[in-house]
Amino acid sequence: MWHARNRVSAVRCPLKRAILFDLDGVLVKSHEAWFRTVEEAGRRFRGRPITRDEFDPTFGQGTAADVGVFGLSCTPAELDAFYVEDFPRHLDTVWVNPDAADVLARLEARGIMRALVTNSVAPIARALLQHGRLDIAVLATADRVEHAKPAPDLVLLACRELGVPPADAALVGDSRYDREAARAAGAWFIGLGIDGDRRIERLGELTA
Repeated sequence: MWHARNRVSAVRCPLKRAILFDLDGVLVKSHEAWFRTVEEAGRRFRGRPITRDEFDPTFGQGTAADVGVFGLSCTPAELDAFYVEDFPRHLDTVWVNPDAADVLARLEARGIMRALVTNSVAPIARALLQHGRLDIAVLATADRVEHAKPAPDLVLLACRELGVPPADAALVGDSRYDREAARAAGAWFIGLGIDGDRRIERLGELTA
């Protein structure tokens, strides 16, 4: 458990050579878009829609977990294909963090590398970034690794592509999946609204 003394000392940690960003809940909020997509997946692959009560506690888990938790009669690859097809229909419900573009620009100006670390597959991640007009070149997405968060695979992939050791990177995330992935990879964790090596309450605090 994280205690107050951990949070106080951790705030003083220096900004790292690379900042990795979770996508949903940090740069954008696409909860409603994902609910509508997963709701429809239930109709397609189990004969009845997935309810909000089923969906809300699982939001942020990977596609393989979706198949098992929701009892879907498809493979993770088939479900990913469905998500890629259906999700863009709901982009009008996505909220873009008003701090995101400025934070990314400030980090670039300071020479700090940036990458995306998301349990979404690449086509969906790109659609969300384009929708938000957010510029991140390095995308570590679920379709590029064997295990999604909370496994460390995505964090390690992003660090390899940026050319930095995990100890020189910090992952900004808003869920336990992000925190566990960062810890497992040996990276720092900056919690947006949750405890970590550093905690922030809004994304703009990252470069304040």
